[in-house]
Amino acid sequence: MRTRSARSGLLALVLSVPAAAQIPAASTPAAVAPAPVTAAVPAAAAPAWRPFQELGFLVGSWSGVAESGARVGGRVARFTPEFSGNYLVHRGSTILTADDGKEETIDEVGYFAYDREKRRYVASYFFSTGISATFDVEVAAESARLVSREMLNAEPGTKARMLFTRKTDGELSLSTDLAPPGGDFVPWLVSALKKK
Repeated sequence: MRTRSARSGLLALVLSVPAAAQIPAASTPAAVAPAPVTAAVPAAAAPAWRPFQELGFLVGSWSGVAESGARVGGRVARFTPEFSGNYLVHRGSTILTADDGKEETIDEVGYFAYDREKRRYVASYFFSTGISATFDVEVAAESARLVSREMLNAEPGTKARMLFTRKTDGELSLSTDLAPPGGDFVPWLVSALKKK
């Protein structure tokens, strides 16, 4: 009986000792060192997407030359976020020589908006000629292409297309093409601008 209680006491003692302490030192390889503790470096969080960040290459004031067929002149443009960043506004003015040798000025104001439900950009443009248009906007790297969905005060069926492209030298190319009803697009106004 005494033997049994001594064994039970020894068993209870062995079970109460932590597992690491039960491994004899001779069986642990001497070359194994504890794993180094490394602090986990949190990955930099990607900045949250904001409307118009893809169009950031347009923001600023620009000026340069403009051509419309044989007519030449100059163009200025300014793109600014407005109304608490809910719109990207384009204000521009183009001066061209008219057919009679005098100058013709065409002013434009465009409002880019982000349609949150459809997850796409749209733009509304108003020209000093009385024409206004609504455009669908396609954004690519350093460029934006606008294709008219609707035009007011123009011959029914007329379409417009605008392309804004940032060149590798930092220059901004703005071009406008027009298509008569049922016809193909033809260049109407081309300009090369530099940031002021």
